[in-house]
Amino acid sequence: MLPQELTLEEFKAELKKGVRAVLQVRHAERPKMDPDDPSFGDALPITEEGCRTARLLGEELKDFRYATDFVSSPLRRTTMTAELVAAGMGLAAAKIEEAPCLGNESFYYRDTAQVLEVFKVENFFPACKTYMETGILPGFNDLYAASDALENWLDSRHRRQLLVAATHDLYIAAFLCAKNRSEPYVPENWVRFLDAAATLIDPDGKRRYVMVRTGLSTGIVGVPTGNPNDRA
Repeated sequence: MLPQELTLEEFKAELKKGVRAVLQVRHAERPKMDPDDPSFGDALPITEEGCRTARLLGEELKDFRYATDFVSSPLRRTTMTAELVAAGMGLAAAKIEEAPCLGNESFYYRDTAQVLEVFKVENFFPACKTYMETGILPGFNDLYAASDALENWLDSRHRRQLLVAATHDLYIAAFLCAKNRSEPYVPENWVRFLDAAATLIDPDGKRRYVMVRTGLSTGIVGVPTGNPNDRA
């Protein structure tokens, strides 16, 4: 069984009740990525549509702008997403911490070169499914230990009601799978652009881990841009 899913409106309703939350948001729509790129598309921007929808997400969250902090993976597509979400909330000058542990120095990766090879040989989605089913995969750290480490790190940055962390799809899927001991995510229910993993913390300290389906994109892979180097 997969964890509970909330719409964006349902997530906002939780915040309005005083629930504190960490929102790990997948970046907005990006171009296709070269599967041989050892930086995992470090320099890829988000698309024009990605810019539009990232700002829209911020507009949806603007009621909480004075109770929100931001962190981001250092990759360009995530920093752009975080900046545009903040701008949509009316916080164009917001301080956004760039954290390598949300990017290519993820708690989930032990050896990025080996991870890249695994994705090329086994293909991305089957490899991710194996990792979420078994908790282990060449080049990766233990799924459950990595998810605990990520949660502890996010907790150290969660100072106000809402922490928005711009990150990547695999980390969101892995986190929710580990925390809920749930079925692995597959392409049919994968993390779409701007979907998120929410850690909801009730006033009594109880934690709930849910997928927030923002409804701002149906895409799960990069889109063509006309660049002949676009390969995946």
